[in-house]
Amino acid sequence: MKEYRVGFGFDVHRISKKKKKLILGGSVIPCPFGLEAVSDGDVVLHAISDALCGATVIGDIGDYFPPEDKSCKNIDSKLIVKEILKKTSKNFKTVNLDITIIAEKPRLIKYKKRIISSLRKIISVKNINLKIKSKEGLSILGGVNAMACVVIVLMKRAKAFKNA
Repeated sequence: MKEYRVGFGFDVHRISKKKKKLILGGSVIPCPFGLEAVSDGDVVLHAISDALCGATVIGDIGDYFPPEDKSCKNIDSKLIVKEILKKTSKNFKTVNLDITIIAEKPRLIKYKKRIISSLRKIISVKNINLKIKSKEGLSILGGVNAMACVVIVLMKRAKAFKNA
């Protein structure tokens, strides 16, 4: 029986031309724009959800929250990650999250602690590393018109976790 699992998550959303809140890791970031999405557009929680799904081999968030499902419209991404945690936490506990937000704007460095604090409340994990990277003006991942996030999660089998 393997005690540890690693999952990788990725999400990207276009910057919205409509007036929306920018939400990252469950925290509202003061900004004149938000992200286009069926949900609230939280790229951090979406990438975390997919990483959790990957580590526990249960598909991806689109399997549980299909974009064509009208009940998912404007859904709070905290509900998405909490639902995925319900499915994964029976057998696995999250040990570590390594998160990279990729964005040209806004400057997020001053919001790192706020985002990490929010994530600790939502996911109940102490070991969270958050990095902020720009795209150096390059057109990769939508250039200045999009924001992306990649996440690597380390999970430990719950039974092994209790005995560790």
